Amino acid sequence: MDAAALLRRATRWHTAGLASSDAGQPGRAARELRAGLRLAEGRPALRDIHARLLISLAWAESERGRVELGFRLLDEAEALVAPAQRPILLGQRALLLKRNGRNAEALRQYDEAIGLLSDLAHPLDLVKALNNRSLVHLEAGHVRLARADLRRCAEIAARHGLDLHVAMARTNLGCLDVIAGDLPAALRAFARSDADYQVLAPGRLANLAVERARALIAAGLYRDADRELAGAVERAARQQLGHTYADALQVRAEAALLAGEPAAAARWARQARAAFLGRTNVRRAALAALLELRADQAAGAVDQATVARRAGLLSGRLARLGLPEDARVAGLVRVRALVAAGRPRRAAELIGRQAGPRRTDRLDTRLLWRMARAEVATATGRPAEARRSLLAGMTALHRHRARFGCPDLQTGAAVHGRDLARAGLAAALADGSAAVYRWSERARAQALLLPPVRPPDDPVAAEALEELRQLRHSVRQAELAGRPTRALHGRVEALQRVVRERAWATPGPRDATRPTPAPLTAVTAELAGAALVLYLADGDVLRALVVTDRAASMVVLGDRRTAEEAVRRLRADLDAQAGRAMPARLAAVVRAATRQDADRVGALLLDPVLPLVGDRELVVVPTGLLLTTPWHALPACASRPVTAAPSVAVWLAARRRRPAGHPTGRPPTGPSAAQPEAVTVVAGPGIHRGEAEARAVASLHPGAAVLTGPDATPAATLAAIAGARLAHVAAHGQHQTENALFSTLELAGGPLLGYDVQALPVAPRTVVLSCCDLGLTDVRHGDEALGMPTALLAAGTATVVASVCRVADEAAMEIMVAYHRAVVAGRPPAAALAQAVRADQPPGFVCFGAG
Repeated sequence: MDAAALLRRATRWHTAGLASSDAGQPGRAARELRAGLRLAEGRPALRDIHARLLISLAWAESERGRVELGFRLLDEAEALVAPAQRPILLGQRALLLKRNGRNAEALRQYDEAIGLLSDLAHPLDLVKALNNRSLVHLEAGHVRLARADLRRCAEIAARHGLDLHVAMARTNLGCLDVIAGDLPAALRAFARSDADYQVLAPGRLANLAVERARALIAAGLYRDADRELAGAVERAARQQLGHTYADALQVRAEAALLAGEPAAAARWARQARAAFLGRTNVRRAALAALLELRADQAAGAVDQATVARRAGLLSGRLARLGLPEDARVAGLVRVRALVAAGRPRRAAELIGRQAGPRRTDRLDTRLLWRMARAEVATATGRPAEARRSLLAGMTALHRHRARFGCPDLQTGAAVHGRDLARAGLAAALADGSAAVYRWSERARAQALLLPPVRPPDDPVAAEALEELRQLRHSVRQAELAGRPTRALHGRVEALQRVVRERAWATPGPRDATRPTPAPLTAVTAELAGAALVLYLADGDVLRALVVTDRAASMVVLGDRRTAEEAVRRLRADLDAQAGRAMPARLAAVVRAATRQDADRVGALLLDPVLPLVGDRELVVVPTGLLLTTPWHALPACASRPVTAAPSVAVWLAARRRRPAGHPTGRPPTGPSAAQPEAVTVVAGPGIHRGEAEARAVASLHPGAAVLTGPDATPAATLAAIAGARLAHVAAHGQHQTENALFSTLELAGGPLLGYDVQALPVAPRTVVLSCCDLGLTDVRHGDEALGMPTALLAAGTATVVASVCRVADEAAMEIMVAYHRAVVAGRPPAAALAQAVRADQPPGFVCFGAG
């Protein structure tokens, strides 16, 4: 074969190898590049392609974990490379150096390479060098330089039609947005790159999953992050992507640590450290060692003196490796360990030497610094300074949360303040009732206090939501007909992911100020003779702060887990009875069990506070799962008005939307002012007494708009309830535990979802959901509740009446008609509900919000 033919064949193998490398398939790339090398070796006429094959093979072998071989191949290529190809060699050597933690050497190589490349003569090589140099700048904390490289990279790639490299630059710009705290922008970028990679380079999806997981961890969605990472680990192992595999293990350790699973975090971190050491990347191995140390500290796996010693050594090593922020984190771990080991003076000395957090530091670093300072201040007898530090940390978290416009992210962010919240409550308990109230209000349900953000018009999300609606309807019809639904469920999950990820990209409210808790005197005045019971989880101890017009008092209730289990059992009892025809003997047994469990919940949650509460109406602010308590099932709440709210601030805000003298809410202003007294009543399909209930309720409200049968579609319902004074919906409801914003109200032609509520231009003032389960909420860290009631409250609704358990159609109708009669007679919603629920009726309905 002549030299020209050999050159063509070797060039084809080189092109194929590059494509496989770009697609994230280094094993295949190595095979293709070696096939080209066999044609080029020993042939002086093929010297140039020989050098280029060696350069490309060096990267493929390095990605497979054969790092030293990669450097030897580059040394071999250096003897062959022509001057015009030298920038490519420099760029490839820089990439290997960077992947092995030798960033200073890598930067020098990149600088020389980029100086020799032209965007006209070598656009692809210049784009690659700029993209990769940006990562070196990023790891050094030079965000401005990294962003400049990536913008230039994207511009050149777009100009030359290098679509894959446009997507890669966009991905890395998203990584910069994560560092800057702009997670909506980052998640938008990752979503666009995902669509491009699916078509252009599926092999890069593992790396993208790791970056998206970093953003989700920053948002507090650690379980979603772990699902991303589990897939990334599997794909990276299958594709022999050694660096991505190790990276995914390390980020998975971060997710586990945030999830409160330190043993799993330590395990992932050890595996990541071993994988990075196998690639001779001592920088990344040191970062994995820091994660392992933090996990060991959280698990109590080693004594604090040992943690302090290891952290001191690791801090020095990280500093020498050019990782200053991580060195400071190790130093803060050491400070906390010294406090826990009973050496507060030494801890104070060390933290006194540390400068405050930098503007570019990660949120985790800034909050850890505040936590360490608070612990040192507490241990050295400076409680006021400790309180200031803890409050500053919560303020930083609020600013972080306010950058999100999606409730999913807003509520998830609270997990980052978990340690601050615990420490603040412990300090407040030592200071008395007023301090407990103030701290509780600064640490719970903060997302509901942000101004509502209406998602921007998004055709992709709207199309996915509508398809999801129709598909959910199809699933329901298939289930009723006994047909298989597995394929449909797979598509439902895919659409839910699209809807959720598009929502994540919604930017937060601008300049949202951190709310200040109202004075207790103002709370007492608003109570107007009622009693406030604010429940607090102090570790596993459940406490209550009781506020009346006489005093504010703390009461120890008992074990929190016992109370939560009792509430679960009571709800299960009520679910078992709903609409079921049981033999008389079995029905009597179930009723007896329900009474026993209701007595148990009452003994745990209310009996200890009754001497303080007396016969007053109740405003309860539950913690955690207690928000799903069926209060009217408890003996002490029979016929007693009870209002439940996620926080006192949420209750007060709801009260402002429902002034005294207007039991169902203030007539709306603005866009809905044309219908100031609008009442909308809706009946969904499949409810035995649905239409009858709707007609009966509507007859009590002259002029009410009624939607039943085929007219009661999701679109028509949303249009009718927007800005209404009162909206009543009788429909099948289903709470989604995986993501409460996908909870459904079954209407004609498909369900209305929690996500639909966010798009309401003006929320209805009062909403009554005559449905099963839709009073349930998913309660996250910081008592951040996510469900249909809180979605409505966040959108601007004042009061929501909904059931926390199943309810039979006929019983629901009786209760609802009685409720509306009481409302029309002038009773406020909480009082109307208490009057409507008789002793022989299911007591699952709860009044949320203003009451």
